[in-house]
Amino acid sequence: MASAPTRVGLLLLKPSQYDSDGYVIQWHKVFISTHVVSVVEGIILDLNATQALGPNVTIETRYIEEQTERVKIDELCQWMDSFDHTAVLLVGVQSSQYPRAIDLGGQFSQRGYKVILGGFHISGSMAMVPNWKPAFAGAAEAGISLFAGELETHAGMLIGDIIADTVKPVYNMLSITAEMGSAPMASYNEKVAEGTLQKVTGVDTGRGCPFQCSFCTIINVHGRTMRHRNPEAIETYVRHWVRKGRRQFLVVDDNFARSPIWREVTEIFARAQADFQVELDVFIQIDTLATKVKGFVEACLKAGVRRVFIGMESVRPENLAAASKGQNKVHQMRDMLMEWKNAGVMIYAGYIVGFPSDTPERVAEDMAVLQHDLPIDILEMSLLTPFPGSADHKILVEQGADLDPDLNLYDGSHATTDHPLMSRAELQQTYWDAFDLYYSRAHRKRVLARAIHYKLPVSEVRRSLVGIYGAAKLDRLHPVDAGVLRLRRRALRRPGLPPESALRFYSRTVSKWVKEQVGYGFLIAEMMVIDLGLLIEKKRRGLDHYALEQTPQAEPRPQAAE
Repeated sequence: MASAPTRVGLLLLKPSQYDSDGYVIQWHKVFISTHVVSVVEGIILDLNATQALGPNVTIETRYIEEQTERVKIDELCQWMDSFDHTAVLLVGVQSSQYPRAIDLGGQFSQRGYKVILGGFHISGSMAMVPNWKPAFAGAAEAGISLFAGELETHAGMLIGDIIADTVKPVYNMLSITAEMGSAPMASYNEKVAEGTLQKVTGVDTGRGCPFQCSFCTIINVHGRTMRHRNPEAIETYVRHWVRKGRRQFLVVDDNFARSPIWREVTEIFARAQADFQVELDVFIQIDTLATKVKGFVEACLKAGVRRVFIGMESVRPENLAAASKGQNKVHQMRDMLMEWKNAGVMIYAGYIVGFPSDTPERVAEDMAVLQHDLPIDILEMSLLTPFPGSADHKILVEQGADLDPDLNLYDGSHATTDHPLMSRAELQQTYWDAFDLYYSRAHRKRVLARAIHYKLPVSEVRRSLVGIYGAAKLDRLHPVDAGVLRLRRRALRRPGLPPESALRFYSRTVSKWVKEQVGYGFLIAEMMVIDLGLLIEKKRRGLDHYALEQTPQAEPRPQAAE
């Protein structure tokens, strides 16, 4: 006898985090977004296509990216009630998002819905510090199950448990990694890209990184073995979005230059440009040694790579050694970066403030080196954070170090543990001061002049200078958490904090909004003045003197940023 049709409804939620006042961070548009929700949805929809749970089981999904969308709980519960079986999946949860995820998930579990929480925080914590209580605080009390590991291999089992009403409190699936070559691609849902300012489309090509950086969580979740997706599936995915009019792509790969299929992927983008007669803007993440890979730079240029993100982290050998980042050779950085610059590629660099030997004076010196000696366009700075799942965090836990138990602060922009040479307050201020030092007006002019000289995408350089600096200076947020037009909602305040009166909340909100808009307006006006000055200067004597290779190598390094 045939079984009755079974409808399963899964609500996929990507939570945001709380700001320093306890309000959920939401934006009209974000600068960049993870597409983890699309990846999870692709895995689930593949179960439908393959009838993995049987011919009579159908799964429907709905997803919310809280950074850009309001979570209307009553409406979502009404949607879930139309199914035979249902659950809420809190996906892609980072450490700083964990408190919000628990608060949000608890509202659904209190109404009787199954809630399962997964992501880098849970996976990394279970892999490295399974006994550190703050990592999982509140989950059991809120009735939320935890899932550690990659979903591809275990999705059928998890949804089977949802149907059978046998969801377990904890799923530790870290020992079995996904076979990426046969894994389904992300879904063709447009919501994630639509929520970004420039409709950036993520293309997940592989996982894993061969290096051993002590601050990194990736290697302890995805592993150090480079695993890759099927190139044919990647090409189908890319061409679908090019047909839809997408032109900006973010290659989601822990280190694209080390991927076994980097050549195939660059050829995919090159063919798409040729076949559709379009110019693409492809953004990749690589290491400083990527230019040493034979043919890599040339292949990237043919593929439409216009921007690269490089994990530089420091210009001091002792800092790099402390982070187990021996692959970064300070004396080689300039020449390798110049290969990208001469090719007209915009360079974003990751930089970390707060290494053990850092002081305010040393950080100021480093900013000057970055300004004058290295051809970086956009510096994305993080405060050294012992993220749960990293080797740094595990060592501190084992040493009994004083780690802040509030995971909301583990976002790369807050001091969460003691520093050997600075107080936490001094470390925090040094981090914010570093943005003012690097993004001085003089250096913004220098960066824009170099962009014109090397034929970079000047409008993108200009936009990033305003966006990255403004996020730190005006919003006091890490650049990856920033966006356009902050949305503050009085009802969305962190539990435990007293509700503000309507008068106080709205007066403060309006005051902050005006201050932010005036601040951004001033930065934009400054850039317009800089533009005009460079236009006049270019006509009078050209901009060749801004070219970095014109700087004599023997010139003494500056002692302070300017």
